[in-house]
Amino acid sequence: MTAITTTAAATDAPAELFGHPVGLYVCFTTELWERFSFYGMKYLLLLYLTKYHLFTDQAGYDVLGAYAGLVYALPLIGGLLADRYLGFRKAVVFGAVLLTAGHALMAYEGAEAVAYAAGTTLAEALTLPDGSVLAAGTVLQERIVIQDVVALQYFFLALALITVGVGFLKPNISTIVGRLYQQGDARRDSGFTIFYMGINMGSLSATLLCGWLGETYGWGYGFGAAGIGMLLGLITFLYGQKFLYGHAEPAEPERLKEPAIGPINKEWAIYLGSIASLAVVWFLVQNEPVVHLAQNSLLIVAIVGLVLYAMLYQEDKQIDRAAIALAVLTSAVGLVWAFTDIDLWLGLMLLCLAGFIVYGFKVHHSDEYSRTVVLMVLIVSTVVFWALFEQSAGSMTLYADRIVDRSIGTGEIRASQFGSLNPAFIILLAIPFAALWTWLARRGWEPSTPVKFGLGIMQAGLGFGALVLGAQFPDEAGKVAMIWLVLAYLLHTCGELCLSPVGLSAVTKLSIGRVVGVSMGTWFLATALSETVATRIGKMAAIDTGATGDAASILTTYTELYEYLMWWGIGVGLLMILISPILRKGMRGIH
Repeated sequence: MTAITTTAAATDAPAELFGHPVGLYVCFTTELWERFSFYGMKYLLLLYLTKYHLFTDQAGYDVLGAYAGLVYALPLIGGLLADRYLGFRKAVVFGAVLLTAGHALMAYEGAEAVAYAAGTTLAEALTLPDGSVLAAGTVLQERIVIQDVVALQYFFLALALITVGVGFLKPNISTIVGRLYQQGDARRDSGFTIFYMGINMGSLSATLLCGWLGETYGWGYGFGAAGIGMLLGLITFLYGQKFLYGHAEPAEPERLKEPAIGPINKEWAIYLGSIASLAVVWFLVQNEPVVHLAQNSLLIVAIVGLVLYAMLYQEDKQIDRAAIALAVLTSAVGLVWAFTDIDLWLGLMLLCLAGFIVYGFKVHHSDEYSRTVVLMVLIVSTVVFWALFEQSAGSMTLYADRIVDRSIGTGEIRASQFGSLNPAFIILLAIPFAALWTWLARRGWEPSTPVKFGLGIMQAGLGFGALVLGAQFPDEAGKVAMIWLVLAYLLHTCGELCLSPVGLSAVTKLSIGRVVGVSMGTWFLATALSETVATRIGKMAAIDTGATGDAASILTTYTELYEYLMWWGIGVGLLMILISPILRKGMRGIH
């Protein structure tokens, strides 16, 4: 019997509030404030880099992509450490402390960057970042930007703290919610619904408040408000630990006291190792290509590994040498593509992967293999959806800042505040969507999982179609009415509600029992990859902020990108719907 079970059994019945364990509301409030801090910073990030520190669009996208990609990848490690060693409570507390420190550091802006246009005659000597000095009277041959280098290093350290903190907190607070309910408790689903609402309430309030503070009074105020939110979340969790009734404690607490390195036990080794890892993450958030390469490589190996496992998953445990050879070949070609990023290698990898899968169907006919292949197809398709959807904190935020007419009467909506539309629409539409699926299911009309994926991806494409349509009706100043951006967010949110909750459920249903955790990790790894893909796509509409350009040309640049994304979304969505009969058959009875 584990320590968790013993603790749970030894306690009285847990206190309840409104029919649910009080611990649910502790987790709800903690997650609300964590999401408040995360989204309060996320939608300010690119604006802050490009408008205050005068990063180019390309450089700003690189930082956003590396940061967001790591935020979705590191929870795999944080969840593993909590599950095997720390327990969920200690992991959440440690993550919250790192997050609070990171957000507090974000409030330090440093000196605002100064740009000198090409052709400027210097009135006084100018010291460049490399230490060289341009004498007074020098006529600049190119644009020069002087940034506060020290403040930027603090900024990257703050991102590292936040990234590692999210890695410990994000996966484990959700796990605690599940542990608060006994197996088969009918309240579990409604409990997660309440918890999910906390996520969106935090996101909604953060993008409205932090965005307004940051863009109106100064970036430090917006980032500082996000930090205060995280501090409140930490205080709430520390105060409410007693209502978790031991469900978040480590399964084997004695392991944490075992020596790891000299006098340092395993628990402190994890803490100190995580703090040391900040140096690595600090480097990675400044080097997007390294992050993108790692994501590509790991996703390829994970997909091939899961398909190979399903291929070899037999009672007799026989080794299929041909299958292993094909898996090695596919992975090798995929890794070469990840390093070179050349279309030729991508084509070869897809051919090898297709041959690998076809061979598996020819030799193996198990339900497990068929379902695993379908799951991998669904996971790969999510990269397309999230790469489109995550334009929200990237190109769509810059679009709102530069092109959208944001005036309302005598006031103005801040560009970062448009990010609040997604959680607002989720709060309004989540229950109607759930009711719609139930209503359709009763009549036998509910779409299959692959069809829902196709509908979700198509709606992401159609969201950009709204922006393409709106671009045809600019005002005299070349600005576009904000209703088109609102419509884009509405369509993207409807797409998310078709794909995201359904996808998480599909992972648990389609994966082999022994590798559910690995399959879920692969799902989030694909999401992490889509973050860097999204920012790389955003670079297609990068604007040279140092050059003079009229609103019409800027609008044309963004419209060309959004038309491209529109057709990609519609095309991939239609493809998923067309192959849905094959995928549904491959699901072998799983709806």
